[in-house]
Amino acid sequence: MANILVRSPRFETFTMGGSQNSIKLELYIGGVLRYTIIKNAAPSSFVTFEIAELIRDYISQTFTGGQTQPVTVSTASSNVKQYTGQNGTGTEGSPTAITHTAFNGYGTFMEGANPTLASNSIWLISKDVIKDGYYIYAPIGSSGWISQITTGGTATQAGFNSATTSLTVGTTDVNIVRIDCTKYGDGKKITFVNKFGALQDLWFSLKSVKATESSRETYNSNTISTSSGSATYSVNAPTKSVFNKTAKQKITLSSGYYPEGANPYFEELLLSDQVWLTQPDPYDPSTEQVVPVIITTSSFTYKTSLNDRLIDYVMEFEMAFDYINNVR
Repeated sequence: MANILVRSPRFETFTMGGSQNSIKLELYIGGVLRYTIIKNAAPSSFVTFEIAELIRDYISQTFTGGQTQPVTVSTASSNVKQYTGQNGTGTEGSPTAITHTAFNGYGTFMEGANPTLASNSIWLISKDVIKDGYYIYAPIGSSGWISQITTGGTATQAGFNSATTSLTVGTTDVNIVRIDCTKYGDGKKITFVNKFGALQDLWFSLKSVKATESSRETYNSNTISTSSGSATYSVNAPTKSVFNKTAKQKITLSSGYYPEGANPYFEELLLSDQVWLTQPDPYDPSTEQVVPVIITTSSFTYKTSLNDRLIDYVMEFEMAFDYINNVR
């Protein structure tokens, strides 16, 4: 059993028996049989199934705010059987069962094939390789949570309060560094699914710029009237009419100053396909709302203290919905 990352391919390879000519993989996701794949193969050859894309369809990560959002995973079990005949016919051999826990994360090319996570006692955030430790950054006086796999192997979150400076899973500490978000209010919190398939918070503590952008289509209409016995038109009636008027909002955030070791967090945000913004409710600023956004910044340049002295990033996000309600 392994904790697999299904945004990257997952290959399952089997060796055919000396008298076997076909192999069948039954893929159970969440305990339900979803796919049956049969391949013909020569005896003693190797057969590979790629299952990550099939599993990922059944992982649906949501975020609604608060500090009790579980890491969304899916149990994927493969029951593999070999047959003496082709197309799954003939005598059936002894089945082989494989069970994985699937996370909606990914590995990089340099990490090689079939990326996995450790089975227990790990933080589901990237390590600061410069300081050789785990660090997160949160506003002064704030509480929050960090995703982890516990010593018992459960994917969950470890919460912290406004006074917490470190947390431990197994024998591994994560340090909580406080940042000052007071210059431009309380800062903006972005929550995203990181490379481990876990929710992670990233605060943008300097200024933010919000904009509304509209688009429309037009058509030329006929405004001529003959009701008075002659052809006339009103100068108050437009001959060019607007239809399909839509609008969307964008927000540009500045991160504030982070150490060089936090570069992987911003890279993972750029590569994330699920992102949320926590902001004051525009109709009741005393409360907060969580809205889905799409990061529209398309490039990332690693900044270093040697090259850039003070490291901050400016990223642009687009609301993942039309501003004019058109949900039907």
